Amino acid sequence: MKFIKKLSVGFLSAALLATSVTGTISNVNAMSVDELPESRFEVDPATPSWQKDTEYPAKLTWYVNFDWYAQPGWGVDTVTAKIKEDMNIEVEFISGNDENLNTMLAGGDLPDIITFDKNLSVASEANKFALPLNILAEKYDPYWLEEAAKPETLLWYTEEDGNIYGYPSFSTTAQDYEDGNIFGDQVFIVRQDIYEAIGSPDMSTPEGFLQALRDAKDYMPQTDDGAELVGFGSTAVDIANGGDGAWGGILQDFLNIAPTVDGQVYDRDSDEEYITWLEVLRQAYNDGLITDDQFSDNDNTMKEKLGQGRYFAYLHTNTKGLNEFMSDNNARNPEQTYIAVDGPKNSNGDNPTFSGGNIGGWTQTFITTSTEEPQKAMELITYLTSQYGTMVATFGVEGETYNIVDGQVEYSEETEALRNSDIARFDKEVGLGSYWFVLDDNFAIEMGQKPATSIRQMVEWAADKVAPRFETEDMNPTTGSEGRNLTQLNIARVQALAAYIQAPTAEEGRQIWEDYLASRENYGYSQILEYQNAKIAENLQKLSAE
Repeated sequence: MKFIKKLSVGFLSAALLATSVTGTISNVNAMSVDELPESRFEVDPATPSWQKDTEYPAKLTWYVNFDWYAQPGWGVDTVTAKIKEDMNIEVEFISGNDENLNTMLAGGDLPDIITFDKNLSVASEANKFALPLNILAEKYDPYWLEEAAKPETLLWYTEEDGNIYGYPSFSTTAQDYEDGNIFGDQVFIVRQDIYEAIGSPDMSTPEGFLQALRDAKDYMPQTDDGAELVGFGSTAVDIANGGDGAWGGILQDFLNIAPTVDGQVYDRDSDEEYITWLEVLRQAYNDGLITDDQFSDNDNTMKEKLGQGRYFAYLHTNTKGLNEFMSDNNARNPEQTYIAVDGPKNSNGDNPTFSGGNIGGWTQTFITTSTEEPQKAMELITYLTSQYGTMVATFGVEGETYNIVDGQVEYSEETEALRNSDIARFDKEVGLGSYWFVLDDNFAIEMGQKPATSIRQMVEWAADKVAPRFETEDMNPTTGSEGRNLTQLNIARVQALAAYIQAPTAEEGRQIWEDYLASRENYGYSQILEYQNAKIAENLQKLSAE
């Protein structure tokens, strides 16, 4: 696993809402459940059907709705070569964006399998383009229902008609939390050489934080390549589209500000602990410890600068997404590695609380009504969802890329070395972590999956600071007037954040924020809260039934 997209949704945190796929859905080339062909053999809930179906070859097309997703070709890497050998199957992966998905849905001639962000509004219309996975499983592969899929996840995704249309990536259940098979994914990091040179200061208080940034700049004004050392940076903000980076929900998580109180949304933006730290950021900016690049660079550019050691301290929302850049930095100069330390805390000094994953996961994967191979498509979903398939997709081939030692996976020396030295080649040749669509990632953690060496200490730092927040899942409106208003409110919010931090005085900054808080009713704030609280109540009821 190389990344997990965990947006701090709810609480008006300005995470980008994925609402753009709203086109007409056609039923051209649609297969109904009544038209499904009979199974080629007698199915068995104790045995995955792919084990009985190896004589039948098939080719599937799988669309992934992310431009950045790349796959070297089926059977090229270790993972897909093993799946091809096991299943007698060929899979063509196609990547695209919301426009491509809209076009496909409007045309009605869909690939066999599609994966997209679960927050896309079109997910609520899955019954128009997807075959129910539960019905496919009952007919072709009951092992998926009985053994492969997570029971809590199946209940969460069961629709009012009793069907399950999509299965998520990275679904983390209450049982996973109870078992401790969770990775944290938020982090405050510092360049270790500078941090230790200035006395390993406590950066959890406003005073200690600002003084450490000043001391770091005094100690090393320039980096190895002659660039100015930046005292502090954080996940990029997207002012035009309302993306708050790490300045919203992530900072509030570090300050241990609860997202809900007594089953209702808590207004974290009005919390004085949060406003105190916005003032700290304003002071840092005015002292030249935060640069204007924070407001203009995209996230990839900022992470590239991390890979060049140009930041002293950094607050980040997706630790696993740092792997490549931390590897680059460590290869550039191993004496300038980054480590996680305690970052901003509230005035009580409480440890942060992060979400270690949600039951709804990130994406959903569907088998479409256009497929001509419903049985083989279901078998592939079962394969990847199962513990066996999770082992293949996460670790590769036993005896080749890993071995089991005392019940835990240990990568071969060659695999571990490549993983930590050349991630691009690793992805192309080995493919571990590239086929994450329906895996049981928490089982992989139980079996010994560890982050790459370059980020391992960071991820482990957050491991004891996670707690479930299932009640707040999918609480933001994505359609209708509330969805449109929330999008505009998020934009106004991040604009106010940027203006506060760039304000020349504390009084001006505070006034900017108070003006923003007072303006929220202009964006239908009360109606948005009503929607969110109703969704929380619905989630709590769903959770109590599980």
